[in-house]
Formats: sequence, C-alpha cells, structure tokens
Amino acid sequence: MTPQTTLIEPDWHTAYTTAYGCAERLGADLVPLDQAVGRVLAQDLTAPMDLPRDTTSAMDGWAVGSDTGPWTLVSAQSLAGHPSNYHLAPGEAMRIATGGVIPPGTFGIMRWEYSSLDASGVHLTATNPKEPTANSHVRPSGSEARAGEVVLTSGTRLSPAHVGLAAMLGYDELTVAAHPTCQIFILGDEVLRNGAPGPGQVRDAFEPQFPAYARMLGLDVVSVEFVPDTLEGTTAALSSASADVVITTGGTAAGPKDFLHRALESVGAELVIDSIAMRPGHPNLLARRGSQFVVGLPGNPLSASLGGMLTLVRPLAAGLTGQVLPEFGQVRFEADAFAPAADSRLVPFTLRLADATAYATETAWLNSGMLRGFATCDGVAVVPPGGVTAGDLVPTIELPW
Repeated sequence: MTPQTTLIEPDWHTAYTTAYGCAERLGADLVPLDQAVGRVLAQDLTAPMDLPRDTTSAMDGWAVGSDTGPWTLVSAQSLAGHPSNYHLAPGEAMRIATGGVIPPGTFGIMRWEYSSLDASGVHLTATNPKEPTANSHVRPSGSEARAGEVVLTSGTRLSPAHVGLAAMLGYDELTVAAHPTCQIFILGDEVLRNGAPGPGQVRDAFEPQFPAYARMLGLDVVSVEFVPDTLEGTTAALSSASADVVITTGGTAAGPKDFLHRALESVGAELVIDSIAMRPGHPNLLARRGSQFVVGLPGNPLSASLGGMLTLVRPLAAGLTGQVLPEFGQVRFEADAFAPAADSRLVPFTLRLADATAYATETAWLNSGMLRGFATCDGVAVVPPGGVTAGDLVPTIELPW
C-alpha cells in the first residue's frame, strides 16, 4: 500500500512495518541454478514428479525375493542409473547398489556385510538373524515429495540446499524476484575516505560497509558516491538517481548543513516517515519519489546502522523482493535495560549462558557515533519505551550476517 500521509515520528514497530508495507515486489528473473543462491523465489516451486522418482535401495547389498534363504543369485543386477526389469522369484537374489531401482518381486534388501556366498558364488545366506525384513533398506518412490506438491514457497531466500533440491526435481532454472537496484550517497564535507582523520575530520565508515550490508539485505548496489554538503549538491544527486532504492547518509536533521529535507522537496519526493521515536537513530526518514524510495540515514554510524539499515532498509528490501516481513526473536535480559519514556531503544547485546538459559547483556560503546559495540554483539534487542527489568523477554532482530 502507499501511505496517504507522512508519519511524523512513529513508534519503532510502526516505522518497521510501514517500510515493509509501502513496498511491492518488483519483477522476476529466470536464472540458471548456479546463479540462484541468495536470490528470492518468485513463485512456488512444485515437484513435477515423485521424489525419489523410483523406489530404490538405501544400501549396497542384495535384493531378495523371500524372507528366508538360502537364495540363489541371478546374473541380473540393479545399479544406480542401470535398473533391471528381472522379476525376482521367492528364493532368488540379485546384486543391488545404493540408489539402484528395486526390481519387481523384491521382499527386502539385505546389506552386503550381513551376507555370505558359498564357494560356488551362487548361493547366498544371511549372517544377521535380523535381516532381511519386509521392505528393509528400501527408499519408497515419493517419500521426499509427491508430484504436484509445493516444496518451496514464493518468498524463500534460496540457499545452496534449496538449489540442490530444485536440481533433484529436474529444474535447470528458477524464477526469482528481480534484485532492487540501490545507489548510496554519502553526504558531508568533513568525511575523509582514506587514512587517519585530521582536526575536524572523520573517517568515512559507510563506504567500506554499507554496500555489503545492502547486498546482504537483497539490494543490488550499482554505485556509491560522495556528495558535497550543499543544497545544490544534494539536490543534484537525488535528481540524477535512477535506482529503486536510494540510501543517503547524513543531512537528515535540521542543522545548518542538513539539506536533505529541502532537496527531497525540490525533486518532488514525498515523505513517508519523518524521524522515528527510537534511540539511536531518531532522525531517520523514508521518502518516495514515484516508484523510487529514498532512505535518509543519520551521519552517525550506529544510528545509521540500527535506525536506518535494520529499521527501514531491511523491511523495505523484503517487501520489494516479495519476502515475508522478517520475524523477531526473543532474548531474556540479565539486568535492567533503560529506554526513554517515549522512545524504543535498539540495544546491541552479548549472550551469556547460565543454567541452560541464554541471558542478554548490553554491550558497551553504545554512543550513536560508535560502532565497537555493534561490531562485537550477538544481536540487537528492541527495548520498549520505558525500558525493561531483569528477567524480561525482549524482542530481537536477527542480524543479516
């Protein structure tokens, strides 16, 4: 859906769900299997046949035609890829390999190591009284999937195992959601791209991390540009942007060098979210310009990472690729955790195991300009307005890495 009015300082959960709800899935691509890992399935994957296709042996050994021996070995054999149509009679046995199709008349499979051939190599006996049994070591056709069954649902982010399953079902290509394109604009004259910063400068922490961060969230980053701290420069950058998602860093507040709001107005973008009742990351914003989304992140690294990338970009990317809204986990806090009375607080935490229970503790270095706590955390908790007391369960956001 498209929001009709700008949300001014919504609570954190409203901002999170709004970013997801205002996005619709883009188109779809047909890609070969070796390019499908990491992409999002755009339509349900159904089994075109039973899996396994045939009833096969789970062991190397003998297909036997009755429950008791000795059995007479026949010359036919069933190997993987080379089935035999020979019909076993009671008292007969056939050599079979793992994956070999079960021949007609089979009572069960007797494992190789539980058998003995006489000197003639013709008569077979069992050496384990527990074998064979009816249908022992048999993999029935369709035991993994039946023809027509949905095995993977649309919106699934494809893993190597998913792609392997598709290959087993006979697929060579998969229909996946188109990758939303992304441009990143880093605003700020004080930003240094290389080396140690001098007086009044800060080393850029966004270019080295945010392209990879955005790709982990499902965006195809096509460019990263540094933009002068002027209204003209900011407006020109936004005006030239053609990606599905534009991410800016800095300029979201109302300081003397913050021009993003005026630049957005100049290019005809409409604000969807203007600031969020959260700490850190209060001055994050989301705007829409036609079918293009602009996510404005604060210039402080922790605010941008927690308030922008996890709160706005992640659900937005999920919506654009047709995924379900990422669910929350839960963690039990070991000590009281503070949050402002009116704001949620996103808290990087570390885990400690005690009496088979995992307890969360706030990391140090939680200033909005710091990254050390986020870099060393086990997850991020969403502490509600007013905070929580020791022992409370708190919602958590799974980190994309």
